[in-house]
Amino acid sequence: MKNRLLLLAFIAYFIASCTSIKVQELDPEHEISHVCIQKNPKVIVSDFLPVVQRGFMKHGITTEVFDDEMPFYCDYYLTYTALKTWDIGMYMHHAELSLFKNHKMLGYAEYHLNGKGGLALNKWASVESKMMPVIDKLLVGYTPEKVKLFKSKQKHANFKETNNETSGKSTEDELIKLRKWFEKGLISKEEYKAEKEKLLNK
Repeated sequence: MKNRLLLLAFIAYFIASCTSIKVQELDPEHEISHVCIQKNPKVIVSDFLPVVQRGFMKHGITTEVFDDEMPFYCDYYLTYTALKTWDIGMYMHHAELSLFKNHKMLGYAEYHLNGKGGLALNKWASVESKMMPVIDKLLVGYTPEKVKLFKSKQKHANFKETNNETSGKSTEDELIKLRKWFEKGLISKEEYKAEKEKLLNK
């Protein structure tokens, strides 16, 4: 019995030692509620991007993917890479997430299988089971409740800013700003339509 426990402990230690995770947590002071993700065509881990998006949504942060030019309303953007290899079957052995604002890195997360996993059986685990704990560490200071408050504060600040602007602002500019709020998830589809109608009927 004792030998069996020692063997199980050794196996658990061996598996853990094969996995390396490095994280620079995202500071909640940034009050991020929406992130634009730059698509990486070199990544061939098919379910990687959907897993990342689900991971962010789990913490209340909405995402959208862009190919080339980043949308003008994106304050925060994420880049990523993911590598896979073969051993009986294909599996992901390395991944990185980097979150920026104005080219300044605010958060970073890395998943790595040392020696590509070696003899560890967990190397064939799903991308979701590998990445979700990493994303949870990256966004540890963010919860759906907190992000909802961030959005409410941002929405209030944006409307206040609009009310303080000069009347000389063109309708086109106001429509662009309104669209920006909608794309960032600061206002609902119904609010967007209602405010757009008001602007067009000025």
